[in-house]
Amino acid sequence: MRDGNVDAMENKSLNPTWEIMVQSPILEQNVLQIPSKYKIKLKHGGYFRFAKNSSRIRYCFGYQKCIYIDTYIYNFDDLIEEATSRYPSNRDLVFSIYFLDKYASKQSFIKLDSNEDFQMMLLMYDVEKEITVYVTTDNNLETLSRLNLEISSNVSIQSDETYHSYYSSDSEFEMHIFQEEICSKKTPIIKVNSTFDNVNVFRRALIHHAVINEFAYFLEKSEPTRVTASCIDKECKWRIHASVKQDGITFEVKKLVEPHSCTRSNKGGNKVATQGWIASVVRDKLKSDGYVSPKELQKWVMKNYNVDVSYDKVRRGKEQAYADIYGKWEDSFMKMKDFKEELLRRNPGSVVDIDYEIDGEKKRFLRFFISLIACSEGFLNGCRPYISLDACHLKGRFNGVLVSATSVDGNNSIYPVAYGILESENKKSWIWFLELLKKAIGTPNGLVISSDMQKGLEVAVTQVYPTIEHRECIRHLYSNFKRHFRGDILSRNLWRAARTYSGTEHAKILTEIGETNKEALAYINENHKKIWSRCNFGTACKCDYLTNNISEAFNSWIGELRYKPVLDLLDSIREKIMVRLDTKRRIVNKWKGALVPRVRRYLNRISKNLGEYEVCRSGEYRAEVKYGEKRWEVTLDERICTCRVWQVRGVPCVHASAFIAFTRGDWDSCVDSYFTIEKSKLAYALQIAPMPTKDQWVHIDTEEKIYPPNIKRPPGRPRKNRIKPGDEQKKRHKCGRCGEYGHHQKTCKNAASQDQPSTSKRGRENSTS
Repeated sequence: MRDGNVDAMENKSLNPTWEIMVQSPILEQNVLQIPSKYKIKLKHGGYFRFAKNSSRIRYCFGYQKCIYIDTYIYNFDDLIEEATSRYPSNRDLVFSIYFLDKYASKQSFIKLDSNEDFQMMLLMYDVEKEITVYVTTDNNLETLSRLNLEISSNVSIQSDETYHSYYSSDSEFEMHIFQEEICSKKTPIIKVNSTFDNVNVFRRALIHHAVINEFAYFLEKSEPTRVTASCIDKECKWRIHASVKQDGITFEVKKLVEPHSCTRSNKGGNKVATQGWIASVVRDKLKSDGYVSPKELQKWVMKNYNVDVSYDKVRRGKEQAYADIYGKWEDSFMKMKDFKEELLRRNPGSVVDIDYEIDGEKKRFLRFFISLIACSEGFLNGCRPYISLDACHLKGRFNGVLVSATSVDGNNSIYPVAYGILESENKKSWIWFLELLKKAIGTPNGLVISSDMQKGLEVAVTQVYPTIEHRECIRHLYSNFKRHFRGDILSRNLWRAARTYSGTEHAKILTEIGETNKEALAYINENHKKIWSRCNFGTACKCDYLTNNISEAFNSWIGELRYKPVLDLLDSIREKIMVRLDTKRRIVNKWKGALVPRVRRYLNRISKNLGEYEVCRSGEYRAEVKYGEKRWEVTLDERICTCRVWQVRGVPCVHASAFIAFTRGDWDSCVDSYFTIEKSKLAYALQIAPMPTKDQWVHIDTEEKIYPPNIKRPPGRPRKNRIKPGDEQKKRHKCGRCGEYGHHQKTCKNAASQDQPSTSKRGRENSTS
C-alpha cells in the first residue's frame, strides 16, 4: 500500500519533502481519518499566474468560499462536489484542485487526486486547522512551475487581496521574455558591451544601478568622452569604465569588475540618490496620481527603493519632475498668446482674453479668462439663469487664484460657464472677470448671481450687474454670524429664517432673534444686506439654492489640477469640460419622456400620501388646500401657491400636487420648461473642439513676450489646503461591528449588532460560510 501511494504521489510536488512524508511509517499510520474540525478556504473561478515582478505564483481574479468540515464525515468526494457546485453553468467541466506544500523550501503546489491525498493534506495542516485549496480549469500550473525553477529571483507572497498578472500567454518563451522586460525596466542593464544613447543617459543609468544594488561610488573620471567609477569602499574591487564609441555620441561599457564585497549603504542614505534621480523615479507616479506631497514621496521612495533621502532633496526632485513633465513654470507664460489664438480659431465665438501688467519694458502675466462658445450658448439655451461665483487658490509657484462661474442644468448637475486665473481677489480683478462674463452671456432674464462675500466681489457685481439679483451664501453668513453671537437658539432661528419661503414667517423668526438678542438682529441688518432667504428669492430663476455649493463642487471636480503650471491648468480644465459635455450629451440622448429624471423622481415621491390634504375647489383652476389647521390657495393655470415653493422652484409643491391629483391633471404641464429633456439637449448640443499639442498651435510672430508675474510670497510655509471652519461637518467613522460612531472595529468594546454587516475580511468570510 505504501509503495503504491508513493507511486501515486510522484511528480505532484517540485520538492522532495512530500515523498519523505509519504514514506514515513509514522505518517503511514496516521493517514486514517483523524477526528478534527477544519476550515477549508476554497478559491475558485480564477487561474494561476506569476505575481508582479516576482517568480512567485499567484491565484488571480477568483472567489473564495469558506467551508467548515468534520473529518469524520467529510472526504475528497465531498470536496469535489463542493467545487463542482461553484460552476453551475457547466457541471461537466474538468478542473484540478491544488494546495500549497508548507514544508517545501520554495513555493510548491500539490495536486489532489484521491481521498488519500486529501487525508495527507489534512495531516500536513493539523496544527493550523486551516487550509487553502485552489480550483483551476486550465493546466497552466505545471508550465508555470517548470518556469519557476529557471527564475532566480524570489519575492515574498503579497496579500491575497492584491491579485494582478502581467502575463497574457501560457507560452514559456513569451513569459520568460516578459519577465526580463519587467526586470530591465526596474533595473538598468549595466554589463560589458552595454550601450547608452549618450553620456547623460549612462550617468543616470549608473545612479539607478547603484541605488537598486545598494552601494555608493565615486567618479575617478567624468568627462564627455569617458566615465570611470569605483566603489566608495576602497577595499571593494567593484569598478566600471565606459567611453564614447566611434560615432562620438553613443556610450559603451568597456570594463566592469564585479561583484561587490562592501556593506550596503542605502539605509544610511545613499549619496548617489541625487535630486535628478528622484525626479526620474517619481515622474510616472506624479503623472498618474497628480499632486503628491513630498512627505508621501519620501515614504514611497523608501518603500520601493530602500533608500532614505532627505525631505528637501525629495521636494527639489519633485519640482524638477514637474518641470520635466510640463516644462518650466516660466515657459508656461510664453505660449499664452498662442493658446488664446488656438482656442479662438477652433471655437469661434468664444470669449478669451489676457490681461497684462507693465513692469518697465516687460509685459507680465496678470489674468486670463475663458468662456467657450459651447458653454455660453448651452447656458443661455438650456440652463437656469443662475451663476455661482467662487475662487480657490492655486497650489503651484504662481500664487494666484482660479475663479469660476458655474451654473446648473435641469437635472441639477453642475454646468461650467466660464473660468479664469486672477492675480488675487480684489475689486479690480473681479470687475475685469465680470465684464468679460457679461460679454459672453449678456444679462439673461431673471439672472441670479450667488457668491460668498469675497474681497471686492460685492462692489464688482453692483457695478457690472446693477439690476440682477445678488444672493449671499447662508453658510458663510452663518460662519460670520457665529463669531459674534453664539447659542443654539440663534443659530436654529437663522437657518429657519433662510429656509422659509414665506415673508410673514421670515419676519416672525427675525423678531424672535431680536427678542433673544437685539445686537444679533442689528448685526444681520447692517452687515448682510444681500438676499439670503428664500422668501426674498425671485421667481424667474427657478433655483432655490441657499449655499454656494455649486462652486465648491466645481473646485472639487477639478481636484488636483491646481498644482499644474498656469497654461497646463487652463488647458486641462478645458479638456475636462470638453469630455464632460460629451458624456452628458450621450446620457441626455438616452432619456425617455418629457421631464429630466430628477424631477420625475421628485413628482413620483411627492404624489404619494396626498389623501391627507383636503381640496376645496372654487373654480376650474383655483382651490383651497387644507392640511390640519393650515390652508393654502392654489392657482393651476398661473402656477401659483401661497406657500411660494412652486413659484421659486418651478416644480409643483405638495399643495399644488394635491390639487393636480384631485383634478387628474397633466403633471408635465405643471413643471417649468427648464426641467424638460428638450432644454437639457439644448444645453449640451454644441461641442468643444479638441486641440493638438503645444508645438502645433498657431504661433503669433511678435517681439513682445509675456513674462511670468512677480511672485510675492507671503511669510511662512505655503498652505496647500484651505482652513476648514470649526462648524463644517466632518466625516465620522462608523464602527463595522456595532454600528456606532467614534471608534474603530478593532477597538470596539460594544456588543456586536446583528443588523450591522461586518466590514472586516473575517466577518465577511463568516457571513458567507
